[in-house]
Amino acid sequence: MVEIETAPVSTLIGVVYVPPGTIPPFHLFTKCRNKSFCIFGDFNAKHVDWKCEVNSVSGNRIVSWLEETGNEMILPDKPTSRRSDAIIDFGLTHDATGWHTEVLDEGTSDHFPVLIQSPLNISDSAVFRKTNWNIFKFFLNCVYEYSLTRVYNYDEQFFFTHFSLFLQCLWDRCSCYKQVKQYRPSWPYYLVMLAKEMNRSRHRYRRNKTIFNLNKFFELKKIFNAERSELMKQKYEKRLEWIKKDQNIWKIATPIFHLYSPPFRGLNVNNTIVKEPANIIS
Repeated sequence: MVEIETAPVSTLIGVVYVPPGTIPPFHLFTKCRNKSFCIFGDFNAKHVDWKCEVNSVSGNRIVSWLEETGNEMILPDKPTSRRSDAIIDFGLTHDATGWHTEVLDEGTSDHFPVLIQSPLNISDSAVFRKTNWNIFKFFLNCVYEYSLTRVYNYDEQFFFTHFSLFLQCLWDRCSCYKQVKQYRPSWPYYLVMLAKEMNRSRHRYRRNKTIFNLNKFFELKKIFNAERSELMKQKYEKRLEWIKKDQNIWKIATPIFHLYSPPFRGLNVNNTIVKEPANIIS
């Protein structure tokens, strides 16, 4: 379990793998009782409560444990296994309110990847890691041949341990920490894939300048711009709705009012400015 600083209390984050035919480690889950926690993983548990066709032993045990502890599940909306129509990858938490999941049809694993969006908040003083992956990849390419020569000089466990430490150190050196206020969430997955497809079509046209490749690039560019504009519009409307609620406007607008009185320059009488104090009093 890893503890992360969230507001108002810290949250425990963990992952688990439960082999088929075995029971989840409830003795470890129970340590999170009365705490804010989230445990994700491959549970290999089936139950009709999460749209499986049959109930497995581990699935029945999870349902009983949830009823006893009052915890909840973070469930995907469709099957996560490529081998069957079953949801065996999910999460356990103290409160599933605000969690959103999306099953992606990507990769070569026998499990579909699950994209999870959480409602967790962090304090304004927190920082996040920003990594320059281009430098990270460049350095790995430079030491690639050297790493291959070291593989045959050490046993696999020794090399795996030291190479893992090397990757961790390289990650630290290629990263910097910035204030969380500077964090900008990435695009949705579909928009990232659309941008990559548009860039590939641009490169394809540059290599082979034909009318077909040009029209294909313009078509993808038009679709990408439309999708990005729609995303920005949704974010803008969502922010407006947030501003309208509970006086949230004062969280982005500073409520400072300056008293201002213009300097007295005299009285305007018959297109003449009277400045003498005695005449003004009269």
